[in-house]
Amino acid sequence: MPWLDEVLHYINGVYLLVRQKQEGFGWLDLTPRGLARSFWAFVWCLPAFAVIWASWRLYYIAGMPAGTAAGPAFLVKLLVIDVLGWLLPLALVTALAPMLGYGKHLLVLLTASNWVSVPFTYAAALPFALSLVLPAMAPFAGLLLYAVFGASVMLQFRLLWMCLGKQTLLSAAITALFVLPPMIVGQELQRLLGTLPG
Repeated sequence: MPWLDEVLHYINGVYLLVRQKQEGFGWLDLTPRGLARSFWAFVWCLPAFAVIWASWRLYYIAGMPAGTAAGPAFLVKLLVIDVLGWLLPLALVTALAPMLGYGKHLLVLLTASNWVSVPFTYAAALPFALSLVLPAMAPFAGLLLYAVFGASVMLQFRLLWMCLGKQTLLSAAITALFVLPPMIVGQELQRLLGTLPG
């Protein structure tokens, strides 16, 4: 598992790429081993996910009848949803690479996308943390979450544009793959697993 200094090293690499600095590639381990180790990014995101899950649990309980249980099994369901939401776009991007002709960029695309998920996830956790600490600020937290989401999509596009050889249309299509399928599938999984209130 990469230690914090190494994780920050990789995050600096994706930060440079988002800024469209070519030297950002040099900060990443763009080898098959580096790709495999980039999946540790999910583990580094767990504290942020825990904040999101805790906030969602309170939201769920508030919208359900008194006495509704939302214990460890509920949190495991949220974990499953987030794991699948992480892996689904990576699987789709990998499957479509031969068809769309970006196979030579796949390793850097997947590696960079894993590491950029760390700052994205912590940024997404901020509105949830705000609603946990200051429940009265929930409406503002909701607006902040939309702002974080919009910024993340824009920055993801800039990163993919660099990783895909500055191909604008392809980068837009891959950005959509990273955004839309997890949202659609995540919503359906929440319904099936019973993690939506009401």
